[in-house]
Amino acid sequence: MNKKVKFIGGLSRKTKINIFIAVFLIFILISVFASINQFSRIVRNREKIVELEQQLNWERKKNIELLAEEKSLYEEEAIEIEARKQFNMTKGEETNYFVEIEEESKDENSTFQETPEHKPDSYSYGASYQNADLWEKIKIFYNNEIK
Repeated sequence: MNKKVKFIGGLSRKTKINIFIAVFLIFILISVFASINQFSRIVRNREKIVELEQQLNWERKKNIELLAEEKSLYEEEAIEIEARKQFNMTKGEETNYFVEIEEESKDENSTFQETPEHKPDSYSYGASYQNADLWEKIKIFYNNEIK
């Protein structure tokens, strides 16, 4: 008797194949959309890398220009101008004149004591200008950063 029993209902073989194909196509579409998203992220990141590299190159060029400008300050004329402006120094037989204005204070016991920074003869004569080797710094910067 078991062999003569027929199940009524359920899905036919054709319907099962159609459902399998539909699920498979949906899986393929989801995979395609996910890969497109990844590709678009890769393209955006590459564009950002190119932009950052351009910005880095511009900053490096600007740094080299600033180092070259700083080096130009170490020429004799530039040193002389800076010494005259910042340190009130003279060249040769020139004479510096200082005008000191004294204000009367209420406290007669207070006296103005000269510190080395107030004395005109105690200024250093550009030791930092003479000891700096900026072309060597530019060379090191170029070799480390640009190459």
